[in-house]
Amino acid sequence: MSIEERLQRLEDIEAINQLIARYAQAVDHNGDPALVEPLFTEDAVWHCDGIGHWETRAGIIRDIRPNCTTFMPWAMHYMTQPVVEVAADGLHATSNHYLWELAKVTPEGGGPTQDTWVGGWYDSQLRKEGGAWKFARIDLTLKLFSPADGRAWETRISPWSSD
Repeated sequence: MSIEERLQRLEDIEAINQLIARYAQAVDHNGDPALVEPLFTEDAVWHCDGIGHWETRAGIIRDIRPNCTTFMPWAMHYMTQPVVEVAADGLHATSNHYLWELAKVTPEGGGPTQDTWVGGWYDSQLRKEGGAWKFARIDLTLKLFSPADGRAWETRISPWSSD
């Protein structure tokens, strides 16, 4: 691999890490459509068992905002330990990173928000379009969804399961 190819790969990895950070900012700002829109390809998919499944950029923009304002009206996402793999074509990539999140969550059925710890990981597929990296698919796997005032962690696959 030439030095130019190696440099481009490093620039792509950094651009993807910046994209991940901008995603965290967008959802922490209540899914602001102006912040969400540039992050996704037109045919993107966002999926998390127990949270939602949204298809197309327009669908993600439409559906992520209520999730970030009603179900989880306050959140602080920490995206950690990214592993980014850029494909040989330089136009596709995958990323995996862990999520540690502090959140205020509205209980099922309503009521006051509950301070909640959230943990898991994101597996993402990315595409470079017009020189910019975008998410083509995000899959979030929740491993921890627990009230912050609990005596023990409540590890769950989804926020409402009893697993």
